[in-house]
Amino acid sequence: MHFTIMSWDRLALFVTAELVFSLTPGPTVMLISAYGFRGGFRSALAAICGTQTGNSIWYVASVAGLGALVAAFPLAFTAIRVLGAGYLIWLGASELWASFHPAPEARGPKLTRGPYVQAMLTQLGNPKALLFFGALLPQFIDTARPLMPQYVLMFVITFIGESSILSAYGWLAAAGGQRAARHAAVRERISGTVLVALGVMFLFLHGL
Repeated sequence: MHFTIMSWDRLALFVTAELVFSLTPGPTVMLISAYGFRGGFRSALAAICGTQTGNSIWYVASVAGLGALVAAFPLAFTAIRVLGAGYLIWLGASELWASFHPAPEARGPKLTRGPYVQAMLTQLGNPKALLFFGALLPQFIDTARPLMPQYVLMFVITFIGESSILSAYGWLAAAGGQRAARHAAVRERISGTVLVALGVMFLFLHGL
């Protein structure tokens, strides 16, 4: 069965991958939680807006590069898909490793007076966002269909899904401080396993 923009199976897989990635604790979650704990949910919300601004810039950069590859170098686009699948495996394996080998507890991020600006700059300074979008998006793009509707649909899913999850982290931090950090190892193991599984599946789909 097919959706007018992309197939239902691709859509379901993309939603799963995006939610898993958003649930994984990282510098952005730590920053938003810190603002929520110190300044309440309003400060966390400002940090979330800054994060999403940074994500939007990385997303547009990824889409612009992928669009050029699809149009000019179909074989290069296939190579990007394979390399992206490998990166997802590496990312998932790193999450699994970190969950079993926790680093010494680090001090929280140093907060400034502007949660929006700090969160945006933090996200723009995180090249993993570009790598993730560059690795993930090609796996779901159907080059036989119009590309722009697919890009827009995936952006909307990414924006809504990540905003909801980050809002939950911010609310938990504002309401109870450390509750947002509980069971981090379990989340890392689940997300790592799912990302590895997705990467392996994509490699098989690409004939490797």
